Amino acid sequence: MSARLVPIAALLMLGSMACSKAIRPEATSPPQGPSPYQEATAAPFGQPLLKGLPQVEVLGPPESGAGEVPVFSWESVEGAATYDLVVLGPDGPLWAWQGKETEVALGALPFERPPGMGGPVIAAGSCWSVIALNADGHVVAASDFLPVSPAESIGHICVPGSGGQ
Repeated sequence: MSARLVPIAALLMLGSMACSKAIRPEATSPPQGPSPYQEATAAPFGQPLLKGLPQVEVLGPPESGAGEVPVFSWESVEGAATYDLVVLGPDGPLWAWQGKETEVALGALPFERPPGMGGPVIAAGSCWSVIALNADGHVVAASDFLPVSPAESIGHICVPGSGGQ
């Protein structure tokens, strides 16, 4: 597996686990000397994705009424060189993206998807998270796993693999 894809794989594993296992953020990429990060803990539902790291400030999409192809956006993080975005559907991983931008539509098309064009779509019970990586590939900030639904879905809970239940 490519070293650049390891953080995405780590997010997918964290999102599908509901445990409080201690991890080290720098373990998601090859060692680059001493780490400036303290030990972080993978948190259970309702807590930050990784305790001990700064939060990525998310801007959108809304929890419900996001449409089938929502636009994910967040504030830039000081020291971040790239961002990894993971979207989990109710049945598991749906889509992942890596880039320098702080806004991307599901499927990463640079234009609105034409009617009838295939690609990933959001289903009720989906969730997403973004992590910020520095130039060495170390995680410097992470968002919570946040719910996202194509239609009105007041109070939907983001629990990966639960079918939105």
